[in-house]
Amino acid sequence: MAKDPEKWTPPLIAVVGIGTGPSTCSAEALRWIEKAEVLVGGARHLEFFPTHGGEKIVLRGSMDTLIDRVVTVAQERRVAVLASGDPLFFGIGRSLSARLPSERLHFVPGPTSIQCLCAALGRPWDDLRVVSLHGREPSMEWMWFLRRGCAVAFLTDQDHPPRWIATRLVESGFKRHVMVVGEDLGLPSEKIRRYTLEEAASQDFSPLNVVLVIPPPSASTRGAHPGEDPFPDTEGRSPDAAQSLGTPLASGGVRGRFYPEPPFCLPGIDDEAFVHRDGLITKKEVRSVALSTLRLAPGHILWDLGAGSGSVAVEASLLHPLKSVWAVERVPERAEDIRANVRRFHCGEIQVIVGDALEAASRLPAPDRVFIGGAGGALPDLLGAVWDRLKPSGRIVISAVTWHTVGEIEAFSKIRGIALEAVQVQVSRAVPIGSSMRFEALNPVVLCALEKSGENM
Repeated sequence: MAKDPEKWTPPLIAVVGIGTGPSTCSAEALRWIEKAEVLVGGARHLEFFPTHGGEKIVLRGSMDTLIDRVVTVAQERRVAVLASGDPLFFGIGRSLSARLPSERLHFVPGPTSIQCLCAALGRPWDDLRVVSLHGREPSMEWMWFLRRGCAVAFLTDQDHPPRWIATRLVESGFKRHVMVVGEDLGLPSEKIRRYTLEEAASQDFSPLNVVLVIPPPSASTRGAHPGEDPFPDTEGRSPDAAQSLGTPLASGGVRGRFYPEPPFCLPGIDDEAFVHRDGLITKKEVRSVALSTLRLAPGHILWDLGAGSGSVAVEASLLHPLKSVWAVERVPERAEDIRANVRRFHCGEIQVIVGDALEAASRLPAPDRVFIGGAGGALPDLLGAVWDRLKPSGRIVISAVTWHTVGEIEAFSKIRGIALEAVQVQVSRAVPIGSSMRFEALNPVVLCALEKSGENM
């Protein structure tokens, strides 16, 4: 049953979405604000209501401390908490709901900044992937959705402004995507402009912004028809941006296409599609088994140690929306190959680390999954360091080509009381011989897996 602000009694707290400002507030929101005896919100939110006669509490400092104060004040007075956009959409509503029972809270929805931006563009937004970079360590899962042809909207903060997003995309080989930035939405200084990624990477923007990254029409399976521009510019359209929207992507086989679409998100990308040298690449058949053995899932953090060409890191990124991927390679020339493959396959979630894997294991974010393609002769120490950082239920998969390496893995598993999984992968490929074919054997590889369960943590 809908609550009536005319009958509002403490300790009920109203959590009111004010959209981008009073012009987008609903009549219901304004009624609850009018009846409040105390307004709680950011300084900018409170300035929207200069004539309100109640006490005003500015949101700052510890969220827990602030909620404690709100709860105390709400015991005796009617408190309205103001929220940008909608309080239950990446907003303060989540924190309040985690602390208070539902009967203590009344939520009044409001339009989000993303809704307002899409309304100004005349663009449906039910197909958007929305990412919040605000006040948190960013996950890079959004790269996967861009590669799939989805448009992605971003809620930003001062550490991750539009230029940060654009720079990551440019460094990852994206060229034809377009960035739309809405600044100061709902204010007299409102601006909505579109940019090429290169343009946005060199621009400064108002701190109050929302970002929309749009794939080329031919890269998307939704929305506009190829060649159609569904986003009429509201101000200052960039000629380069218009060019990027109307230019189709290159087509052809894996080696000729630099935008990974299905079937390029299926296991077993041809070895020739990767930049690599001296045969230092996990062959596609072994790579497919290794990725299956890793048991990756969306949101995982993956380490690829002794990454070589980075083929495992790249294909893992194409298969799953991973939070972050760390490819560690001590040889600078090979690290450059990894960077080339990151650009070739647009895998911006991969961070390339040039250095020793054992040293890197102490400072990288704790992993869910680890692939070890090479240990530089220090495998027992590396396994110990990785195991100590591995999250619960995490898995390590090691590629071994010698008896000695397998023996080191077995010894480590026995010392730590870890069940060892192992499979030998023996592949023979058909090659021409005269007018017929014969099989040519590749070197056998043993894939060993160790899982961190409750018994061996």
